[in-house]
Amino acid sequence: MTQLLIVILDDLKCMPDLLKAWKAIGVPGVTIMESVGAYRMETWLSRVGLGSLDRLFEAKELRRRTLFAAIDKDDLLDQAVAEAERTLGGFERPGSGLLLVLPTTQIRGIQKVQSKKPKNISPPAVLPNWVKLRNTPIEKAVDIINLVPICVNPDTSLNETAQAMLAHPSVHVACVVTKDGRLVGLLSLRDLADDIFFHIFPEEFLSEIHDLEKAGEFANLSRMRTAADAMRDPIWVKLGDTVKYAFKLLHENGLPGLPVVDEQYHVVGYINLLELLAIGLKLDSEEYGGESNT
Repeated sequence: MTQLLIVILDDLKCMPDLLKAWKAIGVPGVTIMESVGAYRMETWLSRVGLGSLDRLFEAKELRRRTLFAAIDKDDLLDQAVAEAERTLGGFERPGSGLLLVLPTTQIRGIQKVQSKKPKNISPPAVLPNWVKLRNTPIEKAVDIINLVPICVNPDTSLNETAQAMLAHPSVHVACVVTKDGRLVGLLSLRDLADDIFFHIFPEEFLSEIHDLEKAGEFANLSRMRTAADAMRDPIWVKLGDTVKYAFKLLHENGLPGLPVVDEQYHVVGYINLLELLAIGLKLDSEEYGGESNT
């Protein structure tokens, strides 16, 4: 049955990323409307007077957008909802917006959009056994060490997050997830250490302040109390992604590890550089009968 996905966006800066994500997974055309919350409108009108009703949609504090998409596949709907959760950092966040899914009895003219898959072309110089390594599904690497991901909620204190990392010393990146387990952010060991040591050795951080940007970073550190305060944007690999793609993300983002997620962005595993190295040595050993390829 076709269902109508409705997202009311208060945080408009998230809209381009959301539309791009929906297009990538094949969501049919999206209708966008400018809208105003009734309670917010009432407060605004009481402040500026009813004579300003004709300028209602010119007020920046009242602007929001409502997105409509008709979707006729359950798995695509689940993915679209997951992308909305990820892009907005969870709808529990104040000022993010609202998501609704409504059934529709009839639909006409819905378009089918096929997502484009990137082409993976290996350079000619890569040896055959290393091509095999590059294209290995990430599941094989995850199974070698089978590290348990660290998951905390956005309101988990940084002290509690540090305790969770101490309990899993081989996992250096904590996953910040919503109540239903969807990934919304990452907190690396370096990020966490900066916050904790800021309160122990503040003079070391003060010595680095030379401009307004550094002063702003110092002020942000002083206010951090929860995982949501300190987390960075989420980065992940999905089941079925390749070892090459995982290494690319780790290398580009300077992270020691990454969460592995399913199609709805539930955290189901954790991958680090040691596991990537292990899968490389394992495949190379199998290729050459136990001898290293040097």
